[in-house]
Amino acid sequence: MSHTYVTYNEGLEAKHLHLGNLVHDFQDPNSFDPYIEKGYVDISQVSPPWARSQTLDDFALTLGSSSADGDEEEEEDDSGDQSRRAKRYQVVAAAKTINIEIEDPKSFFNEITLKSAEANKWLSSRLSAAEALAQEKKDPTPQIWMVTGLILMAHATWTSLSSNNQDFVPGKQAPFDPCENSTLRRLSVSEHVNPTFGFRANNEAINVHGAVIHETGKYPGLRGWAVRYQKVGVKVLDGEKSGGNALKLKSGTTAMVEVNPDIFAENKNTASDGLDEEFFDAFLNKAEEVS
Repeated sequence: MSHTYVTYNEGLEAKHLHLGNLVHDFQDPNSFDPYIEKGYVDISQVSPPWARSQTLDDFALTLGSSSADGDEEEEEDDSGDQSRRAKRYQVVAAAKTINIEIEDPKSFFNEITLKSAEANKWLSSRLSAAEALAQEKKDPTPQIWMVTGLILMAHATWTSLSSNNQDFVPGKQAPFDPCENSTLRRLSVSEHVNPTFGFRANNEAINVHGAVIHETGKYPGLRGWAVRYQKVGVKVLDGEKSGGNALKLKSGTTAMVEVNPDIFAENKNTASDGLDEEFFDAFLNKAEEVS
């Protein structure tokens, strides 16, 4: 894994979660009619030349917490001292984890996304709508993010735990070895097709590698637990311009678009930039009007 991944405490349905998708809100990537890229749908097949795939055995991932620094609670050490504070984390683990990434996001965007008529229509309509609303002084402009990496798990075990170990970092591998990952997975049960929570701590604490386990559960099926997003940069120019990165907008202006190699979404970001559903209703209606 490289760069920062945004994590999801309940995972995301993997059916339409693909490399190359374009979204407005990475905290809820299925919202606001995202563009769905269909170049690599079946991850059981050999990855295309523009993607790389890695299978990770007995892998555990630290998810985000309800606060930037993790929830804290007092934990007694062996001497009964409560001066240390353990932080609360969420971790997800699976026997098999798949990490897929776009090898060269800039090249992918230029050679595949911008050469797709469907993607061009999606981008042009969204950027035209944003320009029109900006003229009506309904700022700010919605952001656009491209999915450039995915961490997928089948039949994953979700765990709530507390620990003093500072190696629990959201979006990074949790500090458990393969045997400890297996222990986590054996603590919970799996039933039917819905998320099932099979263990809740009572008076007897369960410890794994110094972490106190509070609750575990299974999420059947394939789900996306972390996604890497890169921002699509936009520069609007007066008049018509030519070039592979140029998109003609409804007003007659031209938008130059490219994937920014240095701007990645992070767990701590506010994805929607304060844009509410009322704004997006107007935005999507305008996008449909100008498409």
